[in-house]
Amino acid sequence: MKSSRRIFLIITVFFGVVLLCAAAVAGYAYHLFGNQVRAVQSVREVTPELYEMTYRGDYGINAFIEQGGVRTDAELQPFLQRFLSHGLLRIDAAAPEVPDVGCSTLCAPMADTDGYLFGRNFDWAKKGNTIIIRTYPKNGYASISTSNLDFLGMPLSLEGDNLIQKMPVIAAIYVALDGINEKGLMVADLFAGDKEKTVQERGNLAVTTTTAIRLLLDRAATTDEAISMLASWDMHSSMDWAHHIAIADATGHSVVVEWIDNEMIVTETPAVTNHYLSPLRPHVGIGQTEARRDTLCARLAARPQMRLGDMRKLLQDVAFEEYTGWSVIFNTQDLSATYYYRTDFDTAYEYTLK
Repeated sequence: MKSSRRIFLIITVFFGVVLLCAAAVAGYAYHLFGNQVRAVQSVREVTPELYEMTYRGDYGINAFIEQGGVRTDAELQPFLQRFLSHGLLRIDAAAPEVPDVGCSTLCAPMADTDGYLFGRNFDWAKKGNTIIIRTYPKNGYASISTSNLDFLGMPLSLEGDNLIQKMPVIAAIYVALDGINEKGLMVADLFAGDKEKTVQERGNLAVTTTTAIRLLLDRAATTDEAISMLASWDMHSSMDWAHHIAIADATGHSVVVEWIDNEMIVTETPAVTNHYLSPLRPHVGIGQTEARRDTLCARLAARPQMRLGDMRKLLQDVAFEEYTGWSVIFNTQDLSATYYYRTDFDTAYEYTLK
């Protein structure tokens, strides 16, 4: 009888230790991956091939800065693998093919308020998945941004409940193509008009086009702050193309930042398309870029204060049926983003930071 009790006690203690170890392992795993798991669990299909995700907490900006940033899109992969999955998830990303493109942006004062609207068409091939990301970082400004998952170039399944298959979607945080933050700073990436690569090597923090946009959304409150930050970094072109970045803030201060012969040039302008605005590269652009910008500027001159419907109609008029992947209107008045997907301007998807 005593022997049976002893055996029962041993078994009870054994399984108790096993359960405690399992709980400790689970607790440690949740400590490591809690933010990532919650983010992946938040992924939701909005409409076919359009998704949303919310990430709260640290996603490694300080670690990115401490390691000196990255010089190429390929260098971003090991960083994401180390930080976001602690080395357990392999992230292999190939550079996307670059189709004909024709993005547009316009910053305009809002009618009847002191806010501003920033309209943006992202013109790429109408394919692949798009994700709208709300980020609430531990040390930084909250923001809404957009990424084309083609740019990740990695195996990714957003269907079903397999969190491991979905985990690479978190990398889209570092591939921001446009966005607005809680201070009203608005940013968008556009091709500048040719294939001149920017490769700055001055010993500063190294950034690519998309990682720069992530840093600006997290850390810059105004256009002047954004310009100062960009000037302090070493820029390296994403996808080996020339880019320029449209920036505007809650005061309406709107510029385009370009790089020519590895020198940064800032031009004050409310409208940007796909040709250089610097006189150092006159009439260098992609497709009907100058005609689209003329349309944007003429419409702003005719209607110097716009409502959401005015901006929506303008984006529709300069969109491409075969190329415009998404259109978005950022609003500094209520810190919102209103999306229209794949030229369906009758259906709006609204997001806010408030």
